[in-house]
Amino acid sequence: MRILLTYGLVGRGGDAVQVLEIAEAFRRLQHEIELIGPTQLRPYDFTSSAARWRGILRRLPWWGKDSIELGMNLYLFAKIQQTLRDKRFDLVLHRAGIYDFVGARLADAVGCPVAVFLDAPFALERAFRNEKYFAKLHRRCMRKLGEKAALMVTVSRAARDYYVHMGLSPEKTIVLPNGISQDLLQKGAQLAQEHPPFAHEPPFVVGFVGSLSRWHRVDLLLEALRELEGWRVQIVGYGEEYANLRAYAQKLKLEQCIEWLGALPHERAFEQIVRFDIAVLPHTLPTGAPMKLFEYAALARPTIVPDLPNLRELFTDKEMCFVEPENPKALAEAMLWLAQHPQEAVQLGWRAQVR
Repeated sequence: MRILLTYGLVGRGGDAVQVLEIAEAFRRLQHEIELIGPTQLRPYDFTSSAARWRGILRRLPWWGKDSIELGMNLYLFAKIQQTLRDKRFDLVLHRAGIYDFVGARLADAVGCPVAVFLDAPFALERAFRNEKYFAKLHRRCMRKLGEKAALMVTVSRAARDYYVHMGLSPEKTIVLPNGISQDLLQKGAQLAQEHPPFAHEPPFVVGFVGSLSRWHRVDLLLEALRELEGWRVQIVGYGEEYANLRAYAQKLKLEQCIEWLGALPHERAFEQIVRFDIAVLPHTLPTGAPMKLFEYAALARPTIVPDLPNLRELFTDKEMCFVEPENPKALAEAMLWLAQHPQEAVQLGWRAQVR
């Protein structure tokens, strides 16, 4: 098939990787893919001029950023229209944004089915940032999208419930969690055989990979470390909380044990996980399916996660170590238990990899 994959504004981390991996997955199935968005996808690019402009835009008030996003949607639709004058497609897959009118217009403009990918609900993300949004416009866009699209895909049952409650058809709205490419899974299996966790003497390494956003609550990991001694920490990623976290680590006198590795290219970030004895997701949105969990599992890392229903959909307590959310003491106790029971910890990681 000839597939048109379109996207609005997406983040520079996991969001960009997600879109590129979806495109690559279709190519591996021998489909022809054309990718169109308002800007080029550059995962983990924080140094180019485009990245600097994005950093400036992030400091605008919410209504300023959202107005720019609306303008970028108009620009995106104009780009798509130009492509549709010359080419025909068998399927359109559109990754929707918070005020997405592009998908509905596409459904009217193309002579083929339009499937829409809806990420975790935007309202919850805004709540974590204490940011407002144009709520009526968001609801109107989502409902229109639901009317026009042939299929709506989202990543968790909680996310599906959010959109169905908004008025989207439950028959057309399905759950398909995030995942990992076959290549990375095979590479992870090989690396895990060569570098199993706890294969060296202490100090052990606990690590996190991902955006340093508010909902990932890396501060909980820092507070847990205050309860322990003799650990090394590696933090891979960058984001809005980077400066605050560095300052907090200094306040807790933890800087000597932490390596801040910054934003690495996706493949290098994946390879860095094999250096961890324990991988941690301190917290997350209650509606997502974090890609990092699949990457931790692919590398057979014993992993500590908050006990949230959306994460229970993905793994069981025989595959990951679930702890009470937002409880740094519980996180510290789990780290200590895994270090004191390395055989059980290694088995936890292997079972997650099999999953």
